[in-house]
Amino acid sequence: MVLGLRRLAVMAAAAAALALAACSTAPTAPVLVAAQDGGALPPLVPMRRFVANIDYVDGHVLSPDGRRLLWVQTVGTDVGLALRASADAASISGPAVKSFATGTLARPFVSGPTYSWLPDSRHVAYLKDFSGDENTQFFVLDSDNPDGRPWAVTPWPGVRSAYVARGAPGSARFFFASNRRDRSEMDLFEADAATRTVREVARSEGDGRVLAWFIGTDQQLAGRIRQLGSVDGSDEALELRKPDGSWQRLRTVKAFDFFWPHRIDLQGGRLWAMTNIGRDKGALVEVDLATGQERVLAESAEVDLDGAQYPPIQGAPYAYSMEPGLPRFVYLDPALGADVAQAVRTARDRGWLDAEPVLTRPSSMADGARQVVLRAATGDEAVEMLLDRDSARLTRLTPPRKPGPDLFLPMEPFAFRTSDGLTVHGYVVRPRGVEGPAPLVVDIHGGPWVRDRWQGAGFTNTQMLANRGYAVLKVNYRGSSGYGRAFMLAGALEYNGRIQRDIAEAVQWAIGEGIADPQRLAVFGGSFGGFSVLAQLIQKPHDYRCGIDLVGVANWPRVIENWPPFWRNRHYFAMTYGDVAKPDERAAMLANSPISQIDRITAPLLVVHGSNDVRVLRQDSDEVVAELQRLGRPVRYMSFADEGHSVRKWRNRLALWREVEDTLAGCLGGRSNGFDYYQLMPR
Repeated sequence: MVLGLRRLAVMAAAAAALALAACSTAPTAPVLVAAQDGGALPPLVPMRRFVANIDYVDGHVLSPDGRRLLWVQTVGTDVGLALRASADAASISGPAVKSFATGTLARPFVSGPTYSWLPDSRHVAYLKDFSGDENTQFFVLDSDNPDGRPWAVTPWPGVRSAYVARGAPGSARFFFASNRRDRSEMDLFEADAATRTVREVARSEGDGRVLAWFIGTDQQLAGRIRQLGSVDGSDEALELRKPDGSWQRLRTVKAFDFFWPHRIDLQGGRLWAMTNIGRDKGALVEVDLATGQERVLAESAEVDLDGAQYPPIQGAPYAYSMEPGLPRFVYLDPALGADVAQAVRTARDRGWLDAEPVLTRPSSMADGARQVVLRAATGDEAVEMLLDRDSARLTRLTPPRKPGPDLFLPMEPFAFRTSDGLTVHGYVVRPRGVEGPAPLVVDIHGGPWVRDRWQGAGFTNTQMLANRGYAVLKVNYRGSSGYGRAFMLAGALEYNGRIQRDIAEAVQWAIGEGIADPQRLAVFGGSFGGFSVLAQLIQKPHDYRCGIDLVGVANWPRVIENWPPFWRNRHYFAMTYGDVAKPDERAAMLANSPISQIDRITAPLLVVHGSNDVRVLRQDSDEVVAELQRLGRPVRYMSFADEGHSVRKWRNRLALWREVEDTLAGCLGGRSNGFDYYQLMPR
């Protein structure tokens, strides 16, 4: 439960000491906090509302037999698993809407979990990363004894494990991959919670390294993707397992092609996958394993398809998703689509949804696909509901978590033409109550081979910035994924060139549209986005008043030479940045690194890094801060001893975003809500 104010006051001194231990800051000029000019802006929402998991309830998952529900919710001042069991399926899909607050609570998680029911509908497997070093460990909880000690499946220090698939129906088994034997290779294992044993199923060794393992619809090893020849990983083979244990190649995948199986049915002779072989955009295909022939089930001329969803255990995909602007979810199963549409109408009649959802999709299904958890996202709230398709009974699972009606504005997609004729997409959020140009925060995504996506106007970091009075711009610059092969390859060797110009031209678009005040601009980003923050401040295409660099790359050769051993996509790095093994290309990479041009940064800079980051070593940020301090430039440094490439723990997120809030208030003149009493929470 939330600690009372009296207890908080008593613990203030200890909390202050803990804050100092967790976050080191370099002495610089103080960050100014702008006065809270009310004007037409809505009331300030406390920072804790965005980061502290005060009322979080989400992620409901049905057990295979449909008799139990599992979800994540607030446990004290942290988050953990909650469970609701039932003697029969009808009682968990009944009309008792208030039941969302009940359940047997497991221990809180150290970090956000990946969790799954095992086939016996009793045991739950979940994954934890204790320190942010990406060495993840599996645990299994017995839902019949939730207060018992979880089974540590992989108590192997310094080892990374990843979930692969459930085991045989009715069993307490699951498959996972782990690099215990060799940190650069992922072997396949099967764990059995009933006997608390782990067995090795297959090793990644021999002629090429295995990049991925696939379990078939019979819950046996069915396929693998293996690197071919070159160590850069540019060529891959998809191989299917034959009855005698040997392997047969189905596809050879060349550099910058992809062919990713979703489901393999060896007995039925079919495979479903997403692929861009022979096309620009990723499409959903069905493959006849006897002939190798493909049949296209779905594709888009605008964007790559994002994914597909399948019924439990057996069967073809029932839907696929894509996001050209707003997200779309298209049903291939007309009966399921009709049931979902009726459920949405029922939810609207009951007042659970105040508008037609932007997106409604199943997020979990019991075996048989007759009981479904639906997630409906409107412009400002995501609601999870349990649908019994046989009785048409609908139960709301998540409590209302909707912002006030006049707090936020929805995220809007946009597109513009760059100066060299490329169409670039993105999203913008404007602060409610602001007429005309507003101070702008350019939020640059990492990767670069990912993309920004639409979000509802809920309690997100983006809406926090808008609540403080800023417009927020997110741009899917060239090199981002999701817009086809040609768009991604257009970013080749342009990380310090055209990609940065795309970002700058997106800002100019916002200025031209009357969204952004050209005199009040800030740049913000993490990882590759943090590199872009430094690049924008160095190149100065606009008069940025400050920058916020989270785990940003400052030295490209060092990052690539120290990447995690389990990364196998070297050819993507060579395509985007150059080959670090070639002296002339390595020299160019260093010349294009911010550390080589750091003296050109004059705007105030906030730098944030986790000590356990394995993707971008903290040394990059250490050197940026040290050199700016030597030059007498305004810089502030936050270093979290218990985080890695992202800041996950809510107390650290609160410290981070309070610093961001005050930094932006000082340089852009926006609002800050000031000290939040949740900052006194003990660890």
